[in-house]
Amino acid sequence: MKKFGILFTLIFFAFVTQSYAQAGKFGATPEDSVECVKYLSFYKDYYKNGNIREALPSWRGAVRICPVGVTQSLYQDGQNIIKYLINQAKDPARRAELVDSLIMMYDIRIEKFPTSKSRLSAYTYKAYDMITFCADKEEPIFKALQDVVNFGGTNTDHGILVYDMQYAVNLYKAGKITAQQVFEEYEKLGAIFEKKAAGNGDDAFTEARNNFETIFAVSGIADCDNLLALFGPKFDSNASDLAFVKRVVQLLSNAGCERSDLFLKAVEALYKMEPSYTSAYYLYRLYSSRDDNDTAVSFLQKAINDDSISQVIRADYLLELGTFYFKKMNNNSMAADAARKAIEQSDAIKGKAYLLLGHIWAMAKTTGDTEIDARANFWVAVDYFARAKAADSTLAEECDKLVSTYRQYFPTIEEAFMHDLSDGASYTVTAPGMSATTTVRTKK
Repeated sequence: MKKFGILFTLIFFAFVTQSYAQAGKFGATPEDSVECVKYLSFYKDYYKNGNIREALPSWRGAVRICPVGVTQSLYQDGQNIIKYLINQAKDPARRAELVDSLIMMYDIRIEKFPTSKSRLSAYTYKAYDMITFCADKEEPIFKALQDVVNFGGTNTDHGILVYDMQYAVNLYKAGKITAQQVFEEYEKLGAIFEKKAAGNGDDAFTEARNNFETIFAVSGIADCDNLLALFGPKFDSNASDLAFVKRVVQLLSNAGCERSDLFLKAVEALYKMEPSYTSAYYLYRLYSSRDDNDTAVSFLQKAINDDSISQVIRADYLLELGTFYFKKMNNNSMAADAARKAIEQSDAIKGKAYLLLGHIWAMAKTTGDTEIDARANFWVAVDYFARAKAADSTLAEECDKLVSTYRQYFPTIEEAFMHDLSDGASYTVTAPGMSATTTVRTKK
């Protein structure tokens, strides 16, 4: 049976070589065509069986005799054959020669086999193998990585995009490329990640994107001065490009440039294109830091009114709005209104909201005419501090101190008697925009 198989192979080979020799497709002469087909056939039989050592002479013969680009498998198989030899080589000079031959296999595939899938594969694995076998040649590796990105675009492997950013940073630190070139590479790669993100939520992609951003963020290049110099002049002409604006916001935020005019402009542009309660809240914080209180409040109100916000977050924002009105705008009635609305949204913040209401009433100027009216706000304040303690035990110590402080301003028994009042009597207290019903208490 074995002899029959060998005989069949020889007969088939004779038929094929005669056919190609006549056609002349596998060499400059019929004789070369015969030799080419012979070597291709012989090396392939050994290679398929995993016998690389035996396949090597015939493979070398095929590379030597066959026209360049005769068949892609010759170079694909050659990549594996050469990598096997590289791993076996002990002599550094011999290893370097083999690495050069490996790169040549990829270059032939790139030149001779132009279909997008074949060429992208060659570009990609050439870059990966250069990273593995040419670790000390950072500039050629970076060029190979750029070739993949420029050809593959959004079809580029995630890992290649990350390596491209890493090698750009490495070369910058070595003084071989400029900060401007690194920024340009970041923008190009960032745009690709942005496009690939649509419909791509797998863990590998997310990890690659995070690694890409981290490499750039910790590179030392992305400081405020560099970022403002890079993005400032071109922002207005790209203000409608969502991906560009998002990158500007992210980079400036990472670099701690939130107080820059460009950051504010970028966040506003982002809110216009992609309004959300988070970006509205961010704008509130930015305008607040600039003491533009009216604008700050308008954005916080937009965040609160957003339909997609949860009740818990809305409650937090309402409490923050109340605090802002109270501390920065001296508007007690609006502060109290926001605090009461916060209580309606979530039980979780009741304690803090009651605490805020206590502070508001402690500072309120009542509208009554009597001396009792002038101090009646402290009764209401203490009521709210007691409610805050009951709603949130973590506030107990603070509330006890506040109650102790404001009880000192209660009227004496004699003062209450002079106004026909006694402990426990109901009392209505009014202040601009506010009113509350409390009970009379005297200082003991």
